[in-house]
Amino acid sequence: MERLNLWSRARLFFHLTATVHLGYAIYFDWRYAQLPQVAVTLRLEPPIGGKFKYMTFLGGLLQLGYYALALTFDLVRLRSLRKLRDYIFATFAVPLALTVGVTFWTLFAIDRESIYPVLLDLVYPNWLNHTMHTFVVIYALVELGVTRHRYPARSRGFTGLGAFMVGYLVWIHIVWLRTGIWVYPFLGGIAWLLRVLFFVLIMVLGFVYYLFGERVSLVLWQQTAGAHRRNGNDAH
Repeated sequence: MERLNLWSRARLFFHLTATVHLGYAIYFDWRYAQLPQVAVTLRLEPPIGGKFKYMTFLGGLLQLGYYALALTFDLVRLRSLRKLRDYIFATFAVPLALTVGVTFWTLFAIDRESIYPVLLDLVYPNWLNHTMHTFVVIYALVELGVTRHRYPARSRGFTGLGAFMVGYLVWIHIVWLRTGIWVYPFLGGIAWLLRVLFFVLIMVLGFVYYLFGERVSLVLWQQTAGAHRRNGNDAH
C-alpha cells in the first residue's frame, strides 16, 4: 500500500469512523430494537418483512456498505473498487441519506405520532434514531467534501436510483396487499390521491438530491483539483 499523506489518513479515519458507527447501529437495530409481539397482534406492525420493510433500515445497510467499500478502497486502491465506490455514492448514498433524513424529520416536525410515536422511545434509543436519520446525512455531506467522486452518466445514475425507489414502493405495497397494514401507518390515514402525490414527491425529491450531490461535488472539486495536483495530493 502506498504511503498515506495527511489528507488520505484523515479520509481513511473518517471512513473507518462511519463504518464502525453505522455497523454498530445496524447491529443494535437488528438485535435489540425490536417491537414486542403485541405490536403485530394489535396490527401496529405488518407481520412480514421484519426490518427489511423499512427504508431507514435498508438505507442504513446501504450506507454501511458504502463506507465499508470506501474504507477498503483507501487501503487497497483498486481501480474497479473506485468505480463501484463512486457509483454507489452518487446513485444511492447521497440521495437516499437525504430522502430518509429530510422526509423523517419533516414528518416528525409536522406530526410526530404519524411517523415516530412516543412509544418507540422505549425501543429505539435516541442515539440510534439520530444515527439512522441524522448522521447518515451528516456523513454524506462530509464525504462530498473529503473525497472526490467521478459521477456516472446521469442516465446510469437515474436508472439505478429509480429502480431502487420503484422497487421499494412495490415492496411496501406487497406488504400492504398481503397484510392490510401499511408499513408507515400515516399512509393509511390519508386519501389515495394524497398517497400517490406523496410517493411521486418523494421520488422527484430523490432525483433532486442526486443532482444536488452532483452539483456540490462538481463545485467543490473543480475548485480544489488544481491545488491537489500542484501539492501532489490524491483527490480520489
